[in-house]
Amino acid sequence: MKKVVIVGSGIAGATVALYLEGQADVTIICKGNQEDSNSMLAQGGVAAVMQAKRLEKEQEPDNEASHVADTLSAGVFHNQKKAVEKMVHEGPQVIQDLIDLGMTFDTTIDGQLNMGLEGAHSHKRILHAGGDQTGLQLTSFVHEQLSKVNWLSHTFALDFVVEEGKVRGVSYLDTNNQRQTIDADEVVLASGGIGHLFQDTSNDQTITGDGIAMAIRAGCDLSDMEFLQFHPSLLDGGKKVHPILISEAVRGAGAILVDENDCPIMVGRSSKLDLAPRDVVSRVVNEQIQAGHQIYLDISRVTNFSQQFPAIASYLKQNNIDFETSQRIPIKPGMHFLMGGVKTDFSGHTKLGNLYAVGEVAFTGVHGANRLASNSLLEGLSFARSVADAILSDKENSSASEQVQQVTQSSTKMRLPNRADLVKRTSDALGIIRKPETIRQFQDWLSTFDYHILDQTCTNRHQIETANLCLVAETIANAALARTQSLGAHYLLPEE
Repeated sequence: MKKVVIVGSGIAGATVALYLEGQADVTIICKGNQEDSNSMLAQGGVAAVMQAKRLEKEQEPDNEASHVADTLSAGVFHNQKKAVEKMVHEGPQVIQDLIDLGMTFDTTIDGQLNMGLEGAHSHKRILHAGGDQTGLQLTSFVHEQLSKVNWLSHTFALDFVVEEGKVRGVSYLDTNNQRQTIDADEVVLASGGIGHLFQDTSNDQTITGDGIAMAIRAGCDLSDMEFLQFHPSLLDGGKKVHPILISEAVRGAGAILVDENDCPIMVGRSSKLDLAPRDVVSRVVNEQIQAGHQIYLDISRVTNFSQQFPAIASYLKQNNIDFETSQRIPIKPGMHFLMGGVKTDFSGHTKLGNLYAVGEVAFTGVHGANRLASNSLLEGLSFARSVADAILSDKENSSASEQVQQVTQSSTKMRLPNRADLVKRTSDALGIIRKPETIRQFQDWLSTFDYHILDQTCTNRHQIETANLCLVAETIANAALARTQSLGAHYLLPEE
């Protein structure tokens, strides 16, 4: 039986494991607990064209061509159309597979799937579970199906073991902070994005670009790293309150963005108003905040807010955010999603043999220059099945050892910046609005440190994370300067 190691416990990695269940010896490495992933935090839902009756009388029924068109439009037609068509066509079958296993999504009073609307979608096609707890319920459900998987929790993946262009395993820090290796016939990188490279982010605390950095050090090809999606509506609760995401589904339900004087800020900025693509809305919100305004979500038009969005309402109450009386939620933009990543084909193969990538860490080409809302879970589900199929169809004989070995240590000393300083400078140089001169200054500052090769004697997780963040930041900065014209989420001001 093939030995497969999956780095990451989110929906993409877990779904690969689900389709391999009982057909491969699967180990999942997760940096924190099983629950620590961006997938668990996904509120909005899953975009999919499902064959279901609708209570609402839409002028035209939804179809795959419409979903593809919306995805391409949001991505400023920088997407790979064939990849989009694959995701839109195959994703609903994976969702149906999960429903057949017992996964339940929110339904209407007559038992049909209750489809919601989000920004830049032309139809109501967003499936939810538990209102605003879709990621939590969906990922937890998949985890519950994995009875034959070996979990390595609180295990920090460091680098791939590469021999003659093929990945043969993964080196990691175990729960005692000892360096180990695990051998594998196939390795699946599903480690998520880069959120904590920035000061404000919706991402889980474990997301520090580790998988991207591992791929860079191993020589993988990357693409579109300049395209970072900043979500326009993170909670702005002050320094003592974690800036959780206020789902785009809240605007889909009728909320609008206003300033402190209740003046709508999206009027005249987009024909889609508050449901414009995220890059557009984020720039407007950022512009208003830079001009000295406080921006809010006016939820007065949202029916039964606390019932529709129970997790958000509960968090607001816990942190004493007055939304019930004021009918307003203070918001600000924050780093949300990486559109680029490790370059793969449609089956998840990377440049290196035996190494696959899936989910946010991978570049499939589906998102283009700006991800369409609720396509991330769909991408993870759709391409996860393709990765599992590819692994099972690969006829290469098993070569993985049954033994876990201690990594041979060698010393390459790292010289690293202060983490807070790195995050502040990255946010300034590579945020929503970018200036070429600021990016070049940032590159010059990064060049004064040594982080390209991990010190093999280092067991300090914070330092290794910092080295990974530096490597990712350098890669993004290089990509941002290389693309000299603004496109989608990459908004570059002209040279002064």
